[in-house]
Amino acid sequence: MSKFWEHFSRGRNKAFDPSGGNLSRQKYRSFKSLLAANNRALELINDLEHYFYQDRPFTLDHIVTRSEALIAEVFTIVEDLNALSGAKYSELFNVAEKIGVKILADLVRKKKLERTNLVLPLERLSAENAPTVGGKAANLGEVLNRAHLPVPPGFAVTAYAGWHFLEKTALAEFIRRELKGLNIDDTERLTAVSRIIQERISDADPPLELQTAVIQATAELQARFGPRLRLAVRSSATSEDGEASFAGQHTTVLNVAPNNLIPAYKKVVASTYSPRAIYYRTRKGYREQDVVMSVACIAMVDALVSGVLYTVDPNDRRREVMLISAVWGLAAHAVEGAATGDFFIVDKHNGHILKQVLAHQESQLRTDPDEGVLEQPVPAPHRERPCLSPDRIAQLTDYGRQLEKHYRTALDIEWAIDATGKLFVLQARPLQHGAHTTRAKAADGTQQARIIYSNYVSLKRLRSA
Repeated sequence: MSKFWEHFSRGRNKAFDPSGGNLSRQKYRSFKSLLAANNRALELINDLEHYFYQDRPFTLDHIVTRSEALIAEVFTIVEDLNALSGAKYSELFNVAEKIGVKILADLVRKKKLERTNLVLPLERLSAENAPTVGGKAANLGEVLNRAHLPVPPGFAVTAYAGWHFLEKTALAEFIRRELKGLNIDDTERLTAVSRIIQERISDADPPLELQTAVIQATAELQARFGPRLRLAVRSSATSEDGEASFAGQHTTVLNVAPNNLIPAYKKVVASTYSPRAIYYRTRKGYREQDVVMSVACIAMVDALVSGVLYTVDPNDRRREVMLISAVWGLAAHAVEGAATGDFFIVDKHNGHILKQVLAHQESQLRTDPDEGVLEQPVPAPHRERPCLSPDRIAQLTDYGRQLEKHYRTALDIEWAIDATGKLFVLQARPLQHGAHTTRAKAADGTQQARIIYSNYVSLKRLRSA
């Protein structure tokens, strides 16, 4: 960047010289040059605006190049203006340089990753830890430690640990080489590069100190909850569930046995380089250093019932209602839009059911006694029964009110009830304003039940678009 500024500092002496020839001719040339530079600057501004307003794909390198070109045109305008005015506005050189330096410095600034512990328990986390453990893990800590609502126990493998893993194994440099100059619109090449990177990460051994920290944290959980402990291993990348969300791009591994936690961790880290994730980051102009994978390792809830709660109606935020959708077993299918659950509209203030639509549920996802998940038939007596009693709905509504009051914003909340009847919050994040939602009115309750999950999936996809 220093050569860039040297080029323009030489232009400061190009103001009009009254002894240098025909005055009118010099002014005419300067005026034409000023108009041309102004037109080029406007074209560049228009081009940059299109990336924002038209959601065009771009890379950071391209934005830097276009910004440098824009700054160059501004310097040309300043030069020509001074040539026309007899150096009357020479102070604009310093102003233009100051603004240009600030813009380019912000664009090329390297993100500093704070050195932290490799592993942090949820009991030590809150929303302020998002840069360290990502939004998902930080929000679980916030719900537990500040909103004082139950979440499954667990720990986060920090973003620093993820960086340490890739750097110490020389994977970071390998990934940089593979991604350099990658055309994300070449689907075949994108898929091939993604596969190579993910395979290299899966085959690598994390540094011994990282493996030791993860094994020790898991052993501490086992000491508290017994040998049958299983874990949900979930992505919690920096920037995830923040201003940008990468929901649906990264891998979650459910019901993992402690002895398989390291392979599951590597699988989640590798998903940072899925084709969809690479495409999204490149399209949105993220640098690789902007998104570092932290991983939340949370005790698996063997859910009897689970689902999603919206603290507002995303179709009409003026209504004083909450929307609840629930399924028997794990909600993974429902969250992905592959299954429809029971649907409830409840009064936001007292939890009274204003409307309910029950879905015929023949199958459910449950945790395998050994590891992983399996599909099972819903017991016949439950297939036509509501998943939630009025008391449970009132409890869910109360949790929703508490969390909305705590976060001071509308939320979408994942929850689960285990076989002992305990209700857990699995995730709480802002329900984005202006999110694309289904606008059609429900013709019947079944359609309305589908709408809440359609909205939920749409919100995820919007964040990933």
